[in-house]
Amino acid sequence: NEHDASDGLEVHHKKFDQYELWGNEILSGGHPDNQGKFVYKEDVGMHFPRDVYERIVTPLCGYACGMEGCTFVNSGDSYVNEREVNDNGKRKGNNNNNNNQREVKRRLTGVKALKAHLRMEHGMTLCDLCVDNKRNFVYNLERFTPQGLKKHENDKQEGHPMCEFCRPKRFYDIVKLHEHLNKEHYKCHICEKQGKPNQFFKDYKMLEKHFDREHFMCHDAQCLAARFVVFENEIDLRAHEQCVHGTTRRDGGTKIKLE
Repeated sequence: NEHDASDGLEVHHKKFDQYELWGNEILSGGHPDNQGKFVYKEDVGMHFPRDVYERIVTPLCGYACGMEGCTFVNSGDSYVNEREVNDNGKRKGNNNNNNNQREVKRRLTGVKALKAHLRMEHGMTLCDLCVDNKRNFVYNLERFTPQGLKKHENDKQEGHPMCEFCRPKRFYDIVKLHEHLNKEHYKCHICEKQGKPNQFFKDYKMLEKHFDREHFMCHDAQCLAARFVVFENEIDLRAHEQCVHGTTRRDGGTKIKLE
């Protein structure tokens, strides 16, 4: 066995002839061991030996607590009532007024119930970014204290980078962060051409200030409205002004330094 570099779990490899049973044999009844000994999990399209399914697969695919000694399995009698949880995920205090008595119990399910249980009973939490993005089962994800979650988020290796423009919003990894930056913010294409990549700005107003300060932007009203009319050097700007506007800078000034 070897370890998966992404999460450290062991990867099991089999040769073709080592697979003794095939799904079509089990499903069609073509194998003598299929009677009641295998379970078909429809959402993944796989058959499992019943003992493996009950002992390993069911916990992995479920939302049980996972804390040592805790019997919360997120099903049956072991569930969280929505009316018992406030907006912060804490258990509400007892209140016996008539309004509360008329409330209907609604069962929280799945990861919501798990997160509410972890907060109320253990003072722990899950990392939402890991829940949504990590290629692992929720059952296997680490449970954090509030302080531990902050440490996890800021970890240089396993943490989640923050968008400096959208604080405190974080993203799963640098790829997701760059997807956000390219979609929601602005990058200077002139800096990119000059070998200074990933020069991002919160909005176009900030980018325009950068254009005017660091590069050569056309100040004609039409070009300002069109946006992104900016050049690497003053010669290109002057050529643009003559060609498009039939004139040069009104003040006759220049940024070119002659030596």
